Formats: sequence, C-alpha cells, structure tokens
Amino acid sequence: MEYNSSTRSFCGFAVKSRWVGVATDMHVATVGASGTADKGNSLSGPSLYALGPSRETAWEHDGQDCVLFGARISDPEGNQYFHQSANAAIGYTRLCV
Repeated sequence: MEYNSSTRSFCGFAVKSRWVGVATDMHVATVGASGTADKGNSLSGPSLYALGPSRETAWEHDGQDCVLFGARISDPEGNQYFHQSANAAIGYTRLCV
C-alpha cells in the first residue's frame, strides 16, 4: 500500500509469495471516500505474479487520511486466503496516516 499526500489517495497492490508463476485468482481493493469497492478501486482475475494497482481517495478520520485495504488469493484448488492483517469478518484492514 502506498500513500500520496498531495492527492490524499492510496494505491494498493498484491504480490504473490506462493504459487508464483501459476495463474490463480487474485483480488485487491481499496475503499476510501467512495465507500464502495467498484471498478475503479477493485481488481480481480487470474494472475501469475501480482495484481494492482487499486486506487482510492482517502476519507478523514480523527485528522488522519484513512482507507480500507483488502487482498486475497485463491490456491490452485480454489481455497481462499486473505492478507494477513485482514479483519476476518469483512476481509479488509483499516490503514490511516
């Protein structure tokens, strides 16, 4: 995840550490000011190595710029794995700077 303070926006991406070079389903999303994961800030599909970028303008919370970030990968058998800090109930992590 990267943050651009001049545009108050986040850019998210996912890079594989397992099943590299094997086309598996991946998903990455950033949810900020828009409040939803839509075509502009959510990407899905088969990938060999990485997926992104997913861009979104931040929302302000307690004087900080915040975004929700989510990423998942499916293994070759179809089991889904979410990024390690994801809230299991929603699949996203709140990040603020």
